[in-house]
Amino acid sequence: MALSNSLQSGQAPMLCQMCEESNEIKWKCLQCDFLLCTKCQQLHQKVKSTDQHIIIDIKDITTYQQEVNDQPDIINIPCSVHNGQNCCQFCKTCEEIICSLCFLQAHNTHDMIGLAKEYELTLEAVNNFHTEVEENILQIEKGLSKLDIRKTSEESLYESEKQKILNRERTFKE
Repeated sequence: MALSNSLQSGQAPMLCQMCEESNEIKWKCLQCDFLLCTKCQQLHQKVKSTDQHIIIDIKDITTYQQEVNDQPDIINIPCSVHNGQNCCQFCKTCEEIICSLCFLQAHNTHDMIGLAKEYELTLEAVNNFHTEVEENILQIEKGLSKLDIRKTSEESLYESEKQKILNRERTFKE
C-alpha cells in the first residue's frame, strides 16, 4: 500500500508547454519561457510574431544563462536624479548616463549616444588598452631578459678582470 502511494506522488514527466502531449522536451524559448518538443519548436519559429524569439537546446541553458549573467544590465540603470526613471542615454559632453527627463531638463543641446553603443565603445577601448598593456609587459620582459644577459656578461667580465688584477698583485709581491 505504501508503495502505491509513493508511486502516485512521484514525479510525472514534463510535457511540451505548447502541444501538451509530447514529453520529449528538447528546446526552450527564452522569450516565452516555454519548454518545447522538436515539432512545436519548428512551428514556433514559423509563427510571424515569434520568428525573432531565441530558442535554445535545453542542454545549453546553463551555458546561455552564464553568458547572459556575465553581461551588465544596462537597460535597468536607475537615474540618480529622477526616481522611477531608468537611464537611456550617455551624455558625452558631461560624461554621465542620463534618463529622458535629464535630457529634457539639462542635456538637450549636448552630444548624446545610446547606452548600448557607449558600452560597446568603452568595452572596445578597455580591451584595446588591455592588449596594449600586455604588449608593453612582453616588451619589458624582453628588455629585462636582455638586461639579465648583459648583467651576466658584465659580471663575468668583472670577475675576469678582478682575477687578472689579483694575479698581477701577487706577481708584484713576489
